[in-house]
Amino acid sequence: MKKLVQAKTKLLLLGVFLVVILLLPFVVPNTYALKVLNNVMLYSVIALSVNLILGFCGLLDFGRSAFVGIGTYFFAIVMTRFQIPWIVAFLAAGLFTALAGWVIGAFLQRTSFDYLTLITIGVVEIVRLFLVNCTDVTNGAMGITGVPSPQLFGFVLKSHFQFYYFALALLVLCYGMISRITKSYKGRALMAIRDDEIAAAYSAINLPGYKAMCFGVASFFTGIGGAAMVSYTRYASPYNFTIDEGLILCQMAILGGLGSLPGSILGAAILVIVPELSRTAYEYRLLIMGIMMVVLMLFCPNGLLGRSGLKDILVRFIRNLGVKVREKRKV
Repeated sequence: MKKLVQAKTKLLLLGVFLVVILLLPFVVPNTYALKVLNNVMLYSVIALSVNLILGFCGLLDFGRSAFVGIGTYFFAIVMTRFQIPWIVAFLAAGLFTALAGWVIGAFLQRTSFDYLTLITIGVVEIVRLFLVNCTDVTNGAMGITGVPSPQLFGFVLKSHFQFYYFALALLVLCYGMISRITKSYKGRALMAIRDDEIAAAYSAINLPGYKAMCFGVASFFTGIGGAAMVSYTRYASPYNFTIDEGLILCQMAILGGLGSLPGSILGAAILVIVPELSRTAYEYRLLIMGIMMVVLMLFCPNGLLGRSGLKDILVRFIRNLGVKVREKRKV
């Protein structure tokens, strides 16, 4: 009976939360705030893919910004040079990025943890230099302008208000797909690799194959996140895909909690909204985020919603407070 009541309570809270999210654009004060919310949802899609690699497979990948750039530029080039449907180019960007991720993952599958990190940093620089110098394909430092807005069923999403529901639907869909992956036997295999590679290998888990698969699947979601982002801003710049951006994407997953999908959304929300609170301090955002990460590692080493995170700390604090109150009453 108690479990039934708890289940009904969770469903009720979930329903209230969904109603609030759906009605939020009607109460947002201005278009700037709505634009920030749209960016939060787009970055959340990318943060979920980062968490799939870092939180569930245990591979430290600083090169996610490179794959965002691959998906962004593939979509921008296809849409500005070829007459194909928007949804086809959108899915093709995800598949092309997944292929690139699988190929790079296949090269990285036999490297150790430290070398994997260094190689992903090199991948970011290779992609950035290609985007800047290959002017015939990417238009070089000028970037690509005039990328079409999302077009679904003949309806063009031009306003921030309209794009909000597209970004929300995309986030829910990606969250559901990644959640199904993590709860499947493949997801359990990835977590086994994260916890102990030697034990996983003795359990007949194909370590190289699963690592390459993880890179490919995560890159698919990274690619469609980049395609959605460039379709929203309508401009692709090679200077948006640097090692600094890769560090921020990793921080989103770590801040929210490794292995926690809701934590990825929370981390993206914090690291997108906090720099926007004061545009004068925007150039110091890496310093601010670095301080936040140091404080987090001291008090919540597993992230806000990770194991032994902020939730567990608050629960223990309330329990200890209740114990102290009862002891004082006894005295």
